[in-house]
Amino acid sequence: MNLVLLCKRHNHRKVLEILAALRAQHLTVRGIVALERREARPSFSEIVRKLYYRRQERNAQQMPASLPSFAANGRLHLANPYTDDVPVVKSPRPSLQSNQTYTSVDEYVRAHSIPLVAVPDLNGAECVAALQKFQTDLVLLGGTPIIRANVLAVPKVGTLNVHMAWLPGIRGMNVAEWSVYCNAPVAVTVHFVDAGVDTGAVLYREKIDVSACRSIAEMRQKLSTQQHLALAHATRLFIDRQIQPAAQTQASGKQYYIMHERLRHIVEKKLQEGLHA
Repeated sequence: MNLVLLCKRHNHRKVLEILAALRAQHLTVRGIVALERREARPSFSEIVRKLYYRRQERNAQQMPASLPSFAANGRLHLANPYTDDVPVVKSPRPSLQSNQTYTSVDEYVRAHSIPLVAVPDLNGAECVAALQKFQTDLVLLGGTPIIRANVLAVPKVGTLNVHMAWLPGIRGMNVAEWSVYCNAPVAVTVHFVDAGVDTGAVLYREKIDVSACRSIAEMRQKLSTQQHLALAHATRLFIDRQIQPAAQTQASGKQYYIMHERLRHIVEKKLQEGLHA
């Protein structure tokens, strides 16, 4: 099966971790398609995120110095529809430790003779042509803007993304933080990409133990590494026909948006006190 990695910045640490995780699963990509090396025009979501965090900085001085202890006042009691068991696949998943010999993606692709194609637009005709040239069966997303239907139509099997929360329960933005806030399992989900937002068929889900994480930054760092491992692991299992995708319904989940700074402080407090799902 021809795998192609699609990414916004080819030399990003995320891409190197995905390649290393695939290698640990005895998988390699047929090629990498990335944006050209130039200052990328920010997407609408990036502009919104930047403006939002600027506002957060302005509001930071208005936050109380401390928040009530959840140990004393109890946890947030919100509806939790995410308690069904995760299907467990009894197969080992290698770590990335044996693959940390490469310092850049450029070094990795040279060592493994992997073609790298730079395109001006990941949703443009050049990207479509590159995927067609690679005779792509399965696209793996390694950090991209929203991918449009013309690109999604190229791979014979589909396009896989990894989501930093449990699907279909929590879709959208800041989903790891919302998982903690809603007392939902902290998890990663590998899913096929369709025209919706995080609505494609679910291929693989895995709960992640973040009990040792005492901040949002620590939690997201752990989830970042684990989601790359999960993407490679799910790809291997799918190729070996050990797992099959399960369709979502639009009504089966909820869309979440950028979390307000006050709610982020609540999440930080819960993590500090170990009071998370």
